[in-house]
Amino acid sequence: MATTSNPATPVRSQVVTENRPRKPARYYVGRVVRYTAVVLIGLVMFTPFILAFLGTFKTGAEIIAYPPQLLPSQWLSGNWERVWNADFGQGGTFPRWLFNTAFLSVTIAVAQVIFCSMAAYAFARMKFAGQNVVFAFMLGTMMVPGAVTLVPAFVLMAKLQLLNTYWSLILPGLVSAGSIFILTQFFKAIPRDLEEAAFMDGATRFQIYKDVLLPLARPALLTVFILQFQAMWNNFLTPLLYLNAPRMWVLNVALASFSSQYESNYNLILVGAMFNAIPILILFFFFSRYYIEGVSYAGVKG
Repeated sequence: MATTSNPATPVRSQVVTENRPRKPARYYVGRVVRYTAVVLIGLVMFTPFILAFLGTFKTGAEIIAYPPQLLPSQWLSGNWERVWNADFGQGGTFPRWLFNTAFLSVTIAVAQVIFCSMAAYAFARMKFAGQNVVFAFMLGTMMVPGAVTLVPAFVLMAKLQLLNTYWSLILPGLVSAGSIFILTQFFKAIPRDLEEAAFMDGATRFQIYKDVLLPLARPALLTVFILQFQAMWNNFLTPLLYLNAPRMWVLNVALASFSSQYESNYNLILVGAMFNAIPILILFFFFSRYYIEGVSYAGVKG
């Protein structure tokens, strides 16, 4: 039995194709302009990073030479090895500095996620005497310059004999007003119906906090983690005051040791800066979506 083809199908597709409205020329011009702007902005943003990376293969004289040259005359890959094998005595080695920076950054960031989320849950969902006064006082501490509390905090750490220990940075960094504010605003944006349903099922306050609110607040929690991790990773002043032994230095303090009164090893400083910048770039690259979502929720809703 012969099969007959359906002539309507190609005709219909041809008619639909012919009747499809063509996009105006300004649409394609706009796309070209947007893509060009993105490329130019990317070049402007990454040009300093690229120049710093190329500087890690130069000598110190080539970096400050005039007129400046883009590429090194001789690629010195040994600069990276010199920095990694740097040893200032008393256990002050580059792997140790990298460990100190990573340990303090992760510890403080995780601690703030835990303790600040607990405080934010209390401010957002619980009622207690003086709640608004305490919340306003907490926000007021954000207006106090850090230089005002620098000397009293140092004296306190010295009295507690916590200098040259991790606790001198961990204890003051367990909570922060900014992290509590971000998480409070996010918790206020979560519908109360979910809590009421959990209450009807017999859940306690802690179970609601742990099993209901925390999973929903993942973008805000990641935002707090990234902000505090970056803040501690880039911190210089307080580690310089509290951690005086070479074995306790963080990367930013250790980089300053490559400069002296009579000599500055700019090429080694750039290598250390690359080690310092790459983890932050990787962290933000993988979690930028959650970071932007968390900031938008905390800033708009609530």
